[in-house]
Amino acid sequence: MRGMASISSRVNASGQFVGVAEMIGAVDFNKTMEYWQQDKWIGCFPVKWRIIKDVPNSLLRHITLVNNENKPVTNSRDTQEVKLEDGIKIIKIFKEYMSKTCILDDFKFYETRQKIIRDKKIKQKKQVLDGATVETIH
Repeated sequence: MRGMASISSRVNASGQFVGVAEMIGAVDFNKTMEYWQQDKWIGCFPVKWRIIKDVPNSLLRHITLVNNENKPVTNSRDTQEVKLEDGIKIIKIFKEYMSKTCILDDFKFYETRQKIIRDKKIKQKKQVLDGATVETIH
């Protein structure tokens, strides 16, 4: 089993984790996903979701990660590798916590946001192309 990765909050500064996933393959830097909100990230990798539920940061803040400058796991980034001992603590908390919500409940919101972002990118590209055409004509 490769390192367990904690997949962090669904919305930046939301104060919660949305699940635990296992990275099951290598990063493919030749493939990218168009749904990134910012264009600064490239690549992707396969994961297998182990647990999907919202868990408040307050329940996990006491777990610090040696491989992340001993910062609390709540200060980690998406895909932060977690050592086995800490991973077991995190999974225990995820399994025991009775959550009433999960990111799957929010798919409609994210699909709508993704469409808005995609439409803005298409509009911006069109404006750039139209601008280039106008300059070429003059």
